[in-house]
Amino acid sequence: MSSAWALIEDRGEILFVRRAFGVGRGGQWCPPGGTMWKREWPEVACVREAYEETGLRVSVERPLAVFETAHFFLCTLNNGRDALRLREDECIDFAWVRPEELLTIGTIMDLRRILPILELADFEPPPIPDSFATAVPKKVF
Repeated sequence: MSSAWALIEDRGEILFVRRAFGVGRGGQWCPPGGTMWKREWPEVACVREAYEETGLRVSVERPLAVFETAHFFLCTLNNGRDALRLREDECIDFAWVRPEELLTIGTIMDLRRILPILELADFEPPPIPDSFATAVPKKVF
């Protein structure tokens, strides 16, 4: 199944949500996002998933990359951070994180993909060991 993920930037920080334990990859931190509906455009799925999980209205600023069937987009807020309301059956926590501090919040879902995504979004990723191999996007925009 294809998925779409929103890298929501505000004031130099990125929003990460912690997945509920009853869903796939429970307890892990990730950008808001998830499964695309049949025949749904990736950009539409990204905006929809961000709203469903967080209550935040976002706009896609630009596509970043595609890894196999996972689409990543840089997004901006249309409303303020105070509008954030987690969908508790999917997300149990959230954090606005400076990209260089990402590794301090806990286990990151798809870290091999998230690190190159940060670079593609023009952020400085956290320092990582030389032996850690990041994923290579199928398509970069």
